[in-house]
Amino acid sequence: MLFNTSIVSTVALLMASQVMGAPTEATGNEARAVLIATDPGYACTCPNNCDHHAGSSCKYYSGPSDNSPIIEGTCVDRNGLTCVA
Repeated sequence: MLFNTSIVSTVALLMASQVMGAPTEATGNEARAVLIATDPGYACTCPNNCDHHAGSSCKYYSGPSDNSPIIEGTCVDRNGLTCVA
């Protein structure tokens, strides 16, 4: 009886994780979208772009939404790194 209960419990847990949408890895586009900053200051600094230095390429949204056009530039040191188009 205990054996049957453990099998039923295991199967139920496996099905529940599928129904709830167990986490999966992000595709390439989703992973890159996270790295586009919300303003020029964050495009070259932490938390997501801590490894940037003067001369690194950078991107940020031109408006308040992630549907806004993306501006591409280069990190420049102006009393701290900032992205300049």
